[in-house]
Amino acid sequence: MLPAHSTVLLVEDEPLIRLFLSELLEETGFRVVEAANGAEALVLLEAGLKVDVLLTDVDMPTGCNGFELAHRVHELWPGTELLIMSGRQWPSEGDLPPGAAFLAKPCPNEVIVSHVVSAAERKNRLFYVAETTRQPTERDSNILPFPKTA
Repeated sequence: MLPAHSTVLLVEDEPLIRLFLSELLEETGFRVVEAANGAEALVLLEAGLKVDVLLTDVDMPTGCNGFELAHRVHELWPGTELLIMSGRQWPSEGDLPPGAAFLAKPCPNEVIVSHVVSAAERKNRLFYVAETTRQPTERDSNILPFPKTA
């Protein structure tokens, strides 16, 4: 089951592949935000975009490659699930951050969707556990709920 409102940051420099993957994931129920390279992805994340899953290609013409981007995201936004894809470059020792998965292109659509769904579910479970095990603080007692309005 797809977690509600899961957001995927799709980083792919090839426009047609990016369009195809975006549509595939949106049809599955994901909110997809696209970036053409690592620099664009970092700008979006630094601006406060909340992302559940980073799906990135490795080879990009400018800026950092997908491995470098994944390491950066792992350091700065450690709760983000990481999926890295390439049809040209296989990961070497140390290329993948802890918890990252590598998908070799070409990859069947069902496999891509399955990996992204699994990553979003992991993120959702980790978020739920963190929220339910969090200890209340003094600040929490000062929070007043506002009623929903139509």
